[in-house]
Amino acid sequence: MARDDTLRLISLGGIGHIGKNMTAFEQNGEILVLDCGIMFPDEEQPGIDLIMPDMTYIYENHDRVVGVILTHGHEDHIGALPYLLERVPLPVWGTKLTLGLVHAKFEEFDIHPDCRFTEVEQHDIVNVGSFELEPIRVNHSIPDAVGYAIRTNQGIIVHSGDFKVDQTPTDGLPTDFHAFARYGAEGVLALMVDTTNCNEPGYSGSERVVQEALREIIEEAPGRVIMTTFASNIGRMQHAVDASADMGRKVAIVGRSMEQNVRVAERLDRFHIPEGLRIEVDEIDEVPDRRLTVLVTGSQGEPLSALSRIARGSHADIQVHKEDTVVMSSSAIPGNEALIWKTINGLARQGAHVLYGEGYVHVTGHAKAEEVKLLMNLTRPKYAIPFHGEYRHLLAFTDLATDLGMSEDDVFILAPGQVVEFQDGRGRMGTPVQGGSVNVDGLGVGDVGDVVLEDRRTLAQEGIVLPILAVRKDSCELVAEPEIYSRGFVYVQQSEEILEAIRQEAKRTAEDVSRRGAADPEELYDQLRSRIGGYIDRVTGRRPLVLPVIIPIEMPRR
Repeated sequence: MARDDTLRLISLGGIGHIGKNMTAFEQNGEILVLDCGIMFPDEEQPGIDLIMPDMTYIYENHDRVVGVILTHGHEDHIGALPYLLERVPLPVWGTKLTLGLVHAKFEEFDIHPDCRFTEVEQHDIVNVGSFELEPIRVNHSIPDAVGYAIRTNQGIIVHSGDFKVDQTPTDGLPTDFHAFARYGAEGVLALMVDTTNCNEPGYSGSERVVQEALREIIEEAPGRVIMTTFASNIGRMQHAVDASADMGRKVAIVGRSMEQNVRVAERLDRFHIPEGLRIEVDEIDEVPDRRLTVLVTGSQGEPLSALSRIARGSHADIQVHKEDTVVMSSSAIPGNEALIWKTINGLARQGAHVLYGEGYVHVTGHAKAEEVKLLMNLTRPKYAIPFHGEYRHLLAFTDLATDLGMSEDDVFILAPGQVVEFQDGRGRMGTPVQGGSVNVDGLGVGDVGDVVLEDRRTLAQEGIVLPILAVRKDSCELVAEPEIYSRGFVYVQQSEEILEAIRQEAKRTAEDVSRRGAADPEELYDQLRSRIGGYIDRVTGRRPLVLPVIIPIEMPRR
């Protein structure tokens, strides 16, 4: 059992994958939560809308939670907050834009949690329970991003937030090296550091490079400019608006998430569109191509996004014109590469000139190796805990840390639910808590697990076969010939022979079960699944989902 003054750092998400960032700090019987994000599903999770951290530990100990602090407004850091706060109202601290985006999410969910929201700015000293915090400004791909210095009983924990080093940021506000160095001089117990790009050598590019590239593209494009970026990249969209205004182009913004973020950023003075510049999507055809810029969602090739529908030729208001220039101003989130290439190819096939590429129309918002080294040298931590990375990134960080002279034993690579305990200046692995992922599908939270997902994958890949049998309730004896239906397995009218063979296998199975004197429909169900599935595999090499339907019928004894 940990002593009362022990500091426990609990990973609930954001380590070993990109997304669902959530960390808890525990001391003096109090819990401080940092970030509460989601992750989007990949092709192995069909039908899932989003994935959250398993927050069981927070729910079970909600009376000890003193608050939630937020680093920035990206979905992978705030997306699960409505689910948490609707169930457990908690005070929340964040920067101006971050809290604005949180409130927009609550409006979207139509919930009104009874919570206190407190705006923080750089260099504010914030006391949350027994924790003392200082937000530290960092550059990222969204305004108002911060890391935190967290003063605890055991020492200072520095959390980098999602960060990069931009010496010439377009807003004139570089990452606050002085604050990181100040805490480094005082002594940092542990640094939690963003490792998304630490396996890439060198430095990330400056946003100013993209700003200049966008201005050149918008100035020289012979027709319309259609640009996509992450809907939260307010600064990138502002560059496009400013350049369009200077070149006499009207601007349309298309896509729900982008429109919502622009609306929030405008209200908070983080985004500005000159009066008369913006037009609605149904006015696009009234503007000459040479005088139009369209900002659209779909940077990740999402099938229902505006850009994907344009690429398929199915958008109600926007069709590709021969001289359109499409700017893909984003990078691929791991797992989305195929969707992005499909979108690019669809646009190119229709005659659009598609521009994409790191260092030209996009720069990353995450630090590369030399920037991570710089932060390590500024803070000089005793221990390091990499986050915001897949395991290849976490292992690359370990190599980087040892190159800087840190012992491999002083780098903690965690998984959801794992705990690091700090006591008397020393860190060690502690007793884990419940951790993992919770799938959200429609209105269902956590009711779609691995078994359901496996069935969905089978349905998608192999189809389904439904044997329907009417049997005597007291003996499982057939009272009619079995019927066989299938979807996604074979086309019925062209495959009567195989379906007839399956029907005969179902009949033989029912007769064998009845002959043994079995009267349990569950036994018949299991035998049908096993024998029909095995037969289909032997004959066709396929493994569809076999789902018998057994109809017990009450009949008079003979």
